[in-house]
Amino acid sequence: MSTNQRPMFNVFRKVKFDDSIEKIEWRTYYPYTRSFRNNDVIEIVINQSTLFDATYDSQLLVSGKIIKTGDGDVSFVNNAAAFMFSSVKYVLGGGSKEMELVQDTGIVSTVRGYLCYTPEDSNHLGISGWNFPNSPKLNPDELKIKRIYPESGIKEILLEGVAANNSIIIPYRQWDVQVKSLAAGAISDAWAVKTTSHIESPRYVILCFQVEKFDNLKKDPTYFDHINITNIKLSLNAESFPTERMRLNFGNNDYNEAHFRYTEFQSSYLNCSEKRPLLDYNVFKERTLFVRQ
Repeated sequence: MSTNQRPMFNVFRKVKFDDSIEKIEWRTYYPYTRSFRNNDVIEIVINQSTLFDATYDSQLLVSGKIIKTGDGDVSFVNNAAAFMFSSVKYVLGGGSKEMELVQDTGIVSTVRGYLCYTPEDSNHLGISGWNFPNSPKLNPDELKIKRIYPESGIKEILLEGVAANNSIIIPYRQWDVQVKSLAAGAISDAWAVKTTSHIESPRYVILCFQVEKFDNLKKDPTYFDHINITNIKLSLNAESFPTERMRLNFGNNDYNEAHFRYTEFQSSYLNCSEKRPLLDYNVFKERTLFVRQ
């Protein structure tokens, strides 16, 4: 039997080192505008087309102070910084190519956190404003970007491909939010959601409800109401999911199927075998997310 078929016996092989990256450092960029009032547009520009920035691992630093002008207590909700932005846009080519637009940034990032974060994530993300509501921070001060310097040979190959305008096919996921108001007192409703592209077809559908929380400073927007719903059905091309009624009863704490679907999302979306959902059965009742995949 050849030793090539059993790596554990190939004791004479050479040691391999990953030297594809020469170094990694963080660079700081500042917003052009210094006005941070309602409806202001905050723009941070990176004019470096020949460098390699890991924007997926960037950090937006926010700082400021709270000035109390009356009596009473002031506290911040979980993930408060994200709720300070109505939308976030990522563009390339001087703004000519929109790569992603996230509306209702606070709601979307909170829902994603409930779905994807583990209890361990919740603990170490306190510095990011998650599960750390009593640290008042207001104004976006700077953006820190991780810059990667590849080995010279790899860099040359990459730049040659860019100069030749070669296509780069990248799989991606985009979170899209759609909002609908329900009629007061309605006992049932149907919501039509249209998609037009085979490439951007929905993979998951997350449904959540909020009652009297929009632009209400006295309500916590990170809580999602179950509204005593009894059944949810997703219809796609004449097929319905699930085929049977869910028979939910939140009044009697009977919502096992809804919580089970929630716990299944994490392993499917993150492509992992372990399940460490952030919301246990009791907490889920106050932050109810209905998941279909």
